[in-house]
Amino acid sequence: NACQYTDYCSNGGSCSQDSSGDLSCSCAVEWTGATCTESANYCEENMDIFHTNWSKTAESTLATLACTGEYTGNASRYCSINGKWEEPNYSNCLSNSIEHIKEQTAKLLYGDNKTDPVTIILDDLENITRDNNELRSGDLLTSSTVLNDIAKYVTDHTEDLSVNQLEIFGSLCDNLLNERNHQSWEELNNEGLGGVTSLVNAVTEYTNTFNEIIDDELSLVVAKKNVVMQVGKASTNEITVPDRLKTSDSWISDSVTEIKLKKNICSGLTGYSSTFYRNISRFFPKYLVLNGNITPFNGSFGVNSIIADFTIHGTTCSDYSLIIKFEHILENYSKPLCGHWDFSVRNTANGAWSTYGSRVVDATDSFTICEYNHTTNFAILMSPGRTPSSHHLPLSLISVIGCAVSILFLVITILIHFVLWRYVRTDRTKTLMNLCVALIMSYVIFLAGITQTENKVVCSAIAIALHYIFLTDFALMLAEGILIVRMVVFVFPASSIIHKLIPACWIVPAVIVGITAAVTKLKGYGNQQFCWLTLESNLIWAFIGPALLVIVINFMFIIITVYKMMTTRGLAAKTLQVKFKIGLKSICVILPLFGLTWVLGAFSINDDLVMFQYLFATFNSLQGFFICLFHCILNEQVRLGYRHFQRRRHAYRMDSKLPTDSTNTDNSKTHRLNDNFREKKKQMKEN
Repeated sequence: NACQYTDYCSNGGSCSQDSSGDLSCSCAVEWTGATCTESANYCEENMDIFHTNWSKTAESTLATLACTGEYTGNASRYCSINGKWEEPNYSNCLSNSIEHIKEQTAKLLYGDNKTDPVTIILDDLENITRDNNELRSGDLLTSSTVLNDIAKYVTDHTEDLSVNQLEIFGSLCDNLLNERNHQSWEELNNEGLGGVTSLVNAVTEYTNTFNEIIDDELSLVVAKKNVVMQVGKASTNEITVPDRLKTSDSWISDSVTEIKLKKNICSGLTGYSSTFYRNISRFFPKYLVLNGNITPFNGSFGVNSIIADFTIHGTTCSDYSLIIKFEHILENYSKPLCGHWDFSVRNTANGAWSTYGSRVVDATDSFTICEYNHTTNFAILMSPGRTPSSHHLPLSLISVIGCAVSILFLVITILIHFVLWRYVRTDRTKTLMNLCVALIMSYVIFLAGITQTENKVVCSAIAIALHYIFLTDFALMLAEGILIVRMVVFVFPASSIIHKLIPACWIVPAVIVGITAAVTKLKGYGNQQFCWLTLESNLIWAFIGPALLVIVINFMFIIITVYKMMTTRGLAAKTLQVKFKIGLKSICVILPLFGLTWVLGAFSINDDLVMFQYLFATFNSLQGFFICLFHCILNEQVRLGYRHFQRRRHAYRMDSKLPTDSTNTDNSKTHRLNDNFREKKKQMKEN
């Protein structure tokens, strides 16, 4: 063996020789190449969410491990070409307890199980899935298969159905759809194994069969955290689900989503079954049948509603229409399509979305109304993001950088006024300091909390805080306008109103937010995208209304202020050019402070006008810079105060160097400087 007489493989590689005498190397994880001389990418040792420890693995390699704990089978995980782990695949891992349920169900189907009827099997599986912290994808896949087998079994054995069994079945489905299992459902979808569609098919078939044991005109409702089932019979010409009286404590009662069956020509009792799924839309395969072709979503479409199932049976209806009102889950979606899940589509794991037999009746930003001429599982398909995705990153960067710059300049503004406070203290500067503090708070809360959507309670709290602090910003902007127009109209006001104005600016917004939150019961404070006021609930008008009112009033104040400044005796003799410069400067001082940049925000609500979104993000987030520029750097009073501050410092230094007998002379000079400064300050106020 030539391997014994040469160091053919480098870096710890293992040498081997085939029958023809050729040498080859088996390299360590970190190396690749014919003789292990090239550095290789590899995935580092890693522990996943199921506490399986994956050892260091070379790139482009599928690692396989035996399932741990009470699980049988093998788990796999792919190390990609760039040396990064993909999500593990546990679809072949099955717990011993669910394996036992699978065996009992198989005996039931073949007539060998005389001791475990349907109710006992469902109850056992419900207990297993309820107590488990997180089910693996193999558990979910097998549980769905078990439910499909039971649904098929009870079709021919309705005597095994009972009223309390529907409650157990609903609880079992609720356990499987629990949020803690979402990653496992996502894994099944990514692996092309059908995933949640198998569970939906089982629910539809089971509830359809369950309707056969209902003889009278009544309805049974099972309302859970993730699913609501309703089965019943009715003789009326219109059937509406869900029954709001029986689902008052569930999530579905807060939604406008509902299904209406309008019967035109029917006879006898109409049996129906309906199911609403709260959070499974993203686990459906992302395929749509368009013009007879199966088309991947590829970001062009998205399911933007809950999944709703409705079926009628046990009656003769020659003419009916099904009207479904879908509440949108996410904003910034457009071009709605009324879709249904077609299990019969070939060359797919378990079907695809289709728009056959449907039409859009009406659509708004918050809901879409569809009409169908058939029954099955329904949802709304929409095009995500009316703002092109290519603009999202630039807009985010502009906002973040702009807010950070604003905070910096607002802090600088506060520090400058703090140092020069004895020289610049007026009612306007007191208002300005409150505004700077409020703006800093709003920017910090915005940057830290606007995307914290994981926890609904926290997100709602952030939305309430933003609502309050933004209204406070506008209230302080209004206060600044009141003080300016009061100073211009009444050159020598009788008394100061600042002690009433500032508290009102902080209290009134709190009252508005408190009333709004109480009336809406926090509905509309935050959604799955942002922790802010939602459009679909019209709650946004609790901010836009007061903000627009402040903008209109301050715009009137600007006109009054500029008019008075242009007609003041000191300005009347100026040339038109100088007058234009003075008017322009006054507008540049007032405009950013009064928040007229939010006018751009009103235009930016229309997602087609991307230009206004850029302008709004830029100008609004740079408000702090403009405030510092015009109220510190270009402010004559601040510059005069700074010069006086420097003179005092210079005088103090001179005092420390001169003999004691010169102190009285310097003090008299200082008093004269103070008198001169007061005189100039008085003249500036009069002008």
